[in-house]
Amino acid sequence: MLAHELRRRMAAVRVAGEAIAMLRNKGLDTTAMLDLLLAEVGDLDGLAGEVLGDQRPEAPADGAPEVAATVQAAARTVAVARGATVRVQAADPAEVEASPTMLRQAIENLIDNAAAHGGPDGVEVDVRADPAAGQVEVVVADRGQGSEAAPRGHGIGLFVVRRFLDEAGGQAWMAPREGGGTLVGLRLPLRPGGLPDPLDTAVNT
Repeated sequence: MLAHELRRRMAAVRVAGEAIAMLRNKGLDTTAMLDLLLAEVGDLDGLAGEVLGDQRPEAPADGAPEVAATVQAAARTVAVARGATVRVQAADPAEVEASPTMLRQAIENLIDNAAAHGGPDGVEVDVRADPAAGQVEVVVADRGQGSEAAPRGHGIGLFVVRRFLDEAGGQAWMAPREGGGTLVGLRLPLRPGGLPDPLDTAVNT
């Protein structure tokens, strides 16, 4: 069921490879694109393991993915594969108890859907941690045709999001965006201790 996601990841790998070849032919530095290509290959391997039912044990830290970093990785893949503009805003790091691969895939599906149907202004993604509520929220915003845009996403993508939310104990919502477009959000429970200590933040600022 994740064949669509595999194709998108492969598209990102192909675009990065073509960019490296172009830069090399022009005698330009390929370091940044090589780093991007290696990151995409690593992400593709993780998704392939999920699709194939790979039972390799994950390190304990992998069970508490950091949301902002996951959103950044998902945004990168969609931007490269679609040639789209995806802007991400995130405050403090926040961790959730969830499968890293499925968290990444659910967010990537929402961003991809917004990029496909959200108009020419690109996609904006906002990560908001709410310690009082014990949750973190990821909001994907576009400037498409309003609240009808999100359901037009492919059925497989919506299935992945629903499956992830069921497993992670999360919720989803959708609303019209002021000025036109759609907001789609995911609310996920924070891992206990999943936010930086305020005293540590104060010392480091």
